Amino acid sequence: MSSQTAKVRVSKGSKRERVMEEAARTLNSHGVSNASLPVVAARLGVSRAALYYYFEDQEDLVFQSYQRTCEAMGKELAAAEAAGGDATVKLLRFVDSLLADDAPELAAISDLAYLAPERRAVISSRFQTVKAGIAALLAAGAARGELRECRASIIAPAILGLVLWVPIARQWRSNESLSHRDLVEALKAILREGVATDRRSTVEFRPIDIALGHVPDVNLFDGQAVAAAKQEALLGAASWLFNLKGVDATSLDEIATRVGVTKKVIYHNLGDKETLVAECYRRSFRHYEAVMRAARDYDGPRIAAIMAANYAFAQASLMEGSAPLSPLTGIEALPVSVREEIDQSTNFLMDTFLDIHAQGQAEQTVRSLDARALVAANPGGFEWLPKWFDTLSEAERAAAPLELAELYRVGLLPI
Repeated sequence: MSSQTAKVRVSKGSKRERVMEEAARTLNSHGVSNASLPVVAARLGVSRAALYYYFEDQEDLVFQSYQRTCEAMGKELAAAEAAGGDATVKLLRFVDSLLADDAPELAAISDLAYLAPERRAVISSRFQTVKAGIAALLAAGAARGELRECRASIIAPAILGLVLWVPIARQWRSNESLSHRDLVEALKAILREGVATDRRSTVEFRPIDIALGHVPDVNLFDGQAVAAAKQEALLGAASWLFNLKGVDATSLDEIATRVGVTKKVIYHNLGDKETLVAECYRRSFRHYEAVMRAARDYDGPRIAAIMAANYAFAQASLMEGSAPLSPLTGIEALPVSVREEIDQSTNFLMDTFLDIHAQGQAEQTVRSLDARALVAANPGGFEWLPKWFDTLSEAERAAAPLELAELYRVGLLPI
C-alpha cells in the first residue's frame, strides 16, 4: 500500500469517527426525536446531503450509533479480560478505557423501540452479550473472593448505566463545576468501596413512602380533584411508555389507549406531545424532590437516609405504569422555561444530598470523598431500570432497589 493511499484511508476513517461522535453527542443531548440529520449536520458544519454518505436516514443514524456503543463496550471488555489481573483490576480497566479523557463519547442506548424490529434485535442481542460478560466477570470474581457476592444480573447493567451516564451528567447545570475526570473517579469510587465508613455493618433503614402514580378515590362532584386525578393517570401512563419505548416511538393514541380515554382527552387536559413530555419531566422532578425532602428529614444515621433515598429512586423507576420519566437523553432540547425549572430542581437535589453527605461525614457514617461528583454520577445506577424493564425477571425487579442501594453504600470489593 502506498503512503498516499494510507493517508487517504486514515483521513476517511478519522472523518467518519468525527461524524459518529457528533451523532452520539447529539443523541445524548437532544434525544432521538431531535437528533435529526439536519441538526447533526449543523453541529458538524456540513450540509445535510454530506451525511447521506454515512447514514441512510435518521433511523440508520440511531442504529449505527447504538451499534458503535455496543461494539466499543464489547471490545474494551475483551481487552480488559485479556490484559489479566483480578476481577477488580479488569472491571476498573474496562471503565477507564471507555471513559478515558481521549475516548470517544458513546450514545446512551435509551430509545431502542425507535428502531425497526430487526435492528432492535441486533442491538438488544449485542447489549445483552456485553451485560452477560460483565455478569460473568462479577460472578467469577465473587467465587475467587476478589469481589463481594452480589446479584450480577442486576449490577452488570447498572455498571453499564453508570458508564453511559457520565457524558450525560455534565449536561446538568448542578454539575457544571465537575470535570469528566471527577465523574470517572467518583464512578470508580462507587464500584470499589462505596460511600460508607463501616462497610462491614448492615444498615437497616425504613423505606420512604412515596405514593408515586397513586390516584386516590375522588369526589366525582369535585371537578378540580377529578381533573388532577385524570392528569396524574395520563402522566403516569405517558412516562411509563416513554421510558419503555422512547418518546419518538410512543404515540398519543397508545397513551390514550393505556388509560382508556381518547386522544382528545389528552389534548384537553395536557396539550400536544411536546407539552406532554415537558409535564412528564416536571412530574419526575417533583418526585425526586419529594424523595430528597424525606431523606433530609429522615430520623436516623445519614448513611441510612442515603440508603432510603437510593432505594426509593430505584423502586419508583420500576413502578410499572407510573414510574417517573427517566431523564437519560434530550435535556438540551427541552423548552427554555422547562429547562430552567429542571435546573432549579437539580440544584435543590444536589444541595440537599450534599448536606446529607456532609452530616454523614460529621457523624462518621459516610466517607470523606468528592460528594458532588458522587451525587452527580449516582443516577446512572438506577435511571436505566425502566429502559430495560423487560429484560429483568420479577425476582430481579424485586431485588434491584436494595442491590443498587447497597452498591452505592459498599461498592464491590470484598467485605
